[in-house]
Amino acid sequence: MTNIQEFRYKIRKFVSSLKNLNKLSIQSNTTFNRLLKIVDNESFDEKVNEEIDFFSKKFEISNKLFIAYDHKGQRLNNEILSDEGLQIFASVIYLRLMISFSKNDLIINQVRYINTCFKAFELIKLPDFLYSEQFQLKFLQDKILKKLPIDGLNKKQSNHDELKEINKTDHKNFKTIPIDVLFYEGPIARAYLEMMYSLKCKPRKIIKLILERDLVTNKKVGSFLPLFLRFKYASKIQYEKIYHWPKFIFKTKKKLCFHVFNELSKNLYIEQKTLLGILEEKNLEKYSDTIISLPIESIKDQKLFSFLNAQKSSIYLFTGGGIMPENIFSINNIQFLHVHPGYLPDMRGADCLLWSLILTGNPSATSFFMDPGIDTGNIIKANFFPKIRLPKDVLNLETKMIYRLIYSFIDPWIRAAALRDTIKFTEYFEKTLVSTQDKKKGKNFHFMHEKIINEVIKILTNSCQ
Repeated sequence: MTNIQEFRYKIRKFVSSLKNLNKLSIQSNTTFNRLLKIVDNESFDEKVNEEIDFFSKKFEISNKLFIAYDHKGQRLNNEILSDEGLQIFASVIYLRLMISFSKNDLIINQVRYINTCFKAFELIKLPDFLYSEQFQLKFLQDKILKKLPIDGLNKKQSNHDELKEINKTDHKNFKTIPIDVLFYEGPIARAYLEMMYSLKCKPRKIIKLILERDLVTNKKVGSFLPLFLRFKYASKIQYEKIYHWPKFIFKTKKKLCFHVFNELSKNLYIEQKTLLGILEEKNLEKYSDTIISLPIESIKDQKLFSFLNAQKSSIYLFTGGGIMPENIFSINNIQFLHVHPGYLPDMRGADCLLWSLILTGNPSATSFFMDPGIDTGNIIKANFFPKIRLPKDVLNLETKMIYRLIYSFIDPWIRAAALRDTIKFTEYFEKTLVSTQDKKKGKNFHFMHEKIINEVIKILTNSCQ
């Protein structure tokens, strides 16, 4: 098994062997040169780790690196980093993983590092000295899994068993609550509306975001149609594209889906008719007395900014559609309520339902008001929830299909349960108190590699060894 000093020597030997090294490192502040500086550093101090985190984040988001970035972290052009540069990057993140183990670093860091390594080892053509480390990478993964769940996080979810059957809403007629919904079609948005309806409450209005461009081809939808039909057609296409996998899974794996619904009903106290409502293309007029259709090219469309800027002060429930552009947060007297499927501030970023499951054994979610950062806004309520179990015959499905099942049905209802608890906690948004996040605490996660997803599936099916 390679030790750290031996591996560091191998990296430097590889770098010195590059025939075009002078050409690759001609500019001082390129990605290539920044990686070389990391290699030359004998100790991975805080500054070096921040540099590695920067490149890891860029790689995990896009599966590539660019040749240079400015001081704000934006790429300077569209030129991709060379194969040699990517090989050095893969070597550096693996070295960081080795150092993390040698120093008994936080387990949560080790899990993140190994996720990045899996992606790099899969997507980058590795040099021979790094290719031979794949067996040790698997050994380190197994070693990490034996340390989970993490004690510190596990203690935070000790209250999840206190979730009791939800009391029926006592008001006779539907109550209008002081929030508006930015409705982006999909299971999450539908779960939110169904949950509010089950509580006999309605948002003041629903702003239905209709995509003018096809989700797959990015081409204008229905440009051949007159305007009054175009957006109706675009809305239908949007629904069909987004609901392709939920509908397919429900149609072909109905028994499995009902098992999931029974688990959600039993553990989250959600009625079956509410759960099934996620699959019905119900008219939005059922959920609110005021519906506004807003055609946009994307969530970054200036038309959305202009619309929101013209409104009176309000709380908007964000239901998805991408990352909010930063200028949206400059609008006065507007707050965006978001439900993040992870326990904040500990778990920020992508796939946090899965990260929550593997790190603690339980799903979690947090309601908070968004700011320009990634999941760094003021927290309203953070929740852990009871375990959700899948039958073992789900293991007969491919990992990608299980992933789609989770995000078609389990993730939306975990979020919706958190929204329900938030509505009750804030007395229907009449009394909303928040706590400020310490942005230095917590970790940012990115999409989980399939090898770790398979471990999550074992947790969900209770088939861990």
